[in-house]
Amino acid sequence: MKFAVKALSSGKARAGVVHLGSCPSPIETPCLLLSTRKGLPIFISPDLLSSLPSPDSNLLQFSPLHFSEGPSPKTISSIGGLHQMVGLHEYGFAAVARDSIQCLPECGSTNKTGASFETPCGRRLIKPVEYMEMITSMKPNLWATLADEVPAWANNKRNKTSVDRTVKWLDECIARSP
Repeated sequence: MKFAVKALSSGKARAGVVHLGSCPSPIETPCLLLSTRKGLPIFISPDLLSSLPSPDSNLLQFSPLHFSEGPSPKTISSIGGLHQMVGLHEYGFAAVARDSIQCLPECGSTNKTGASFETPCGRRLIKPVEYMEMITSMKPNLWATLADEVPAWANNKRNKTSVDRTVKWLDECIARSP
């Protein structure tokens, strides 16, 4: 993956171009990031994806936590990753643990070993080693680390703890990244 800045504004916004290995053409940013469930868009069938403007809509966001109850990371890896599993080879995949509908961060249960999420299968504590096992098996083009999310009303001490945990988990994820 490569990112090149094309333009900067006085407000520190920037426009650029992302080159992903799986996408045949570069994607200009800002672009459309399609939300998915288990790698497939939830509002449009895969056969209609090609009717969206390309390559501006060739980036799909998924949550690795959607796969926490199966198929296993080993199975996904043996298939060849998420691109192979869902058959969307010309699309880029961005893995983000949080999902605004099904996998919500739960700050009250997060601890120094991992992030906690409310999922359809109950509350799950995900450690960086488990998360990176998921990421490695799914082979996304982009991925975000776990974050210790806290509510806006959290005190300064809890905010500092959140930042420290997130940086620690980032370091652990980078160390385990292939």
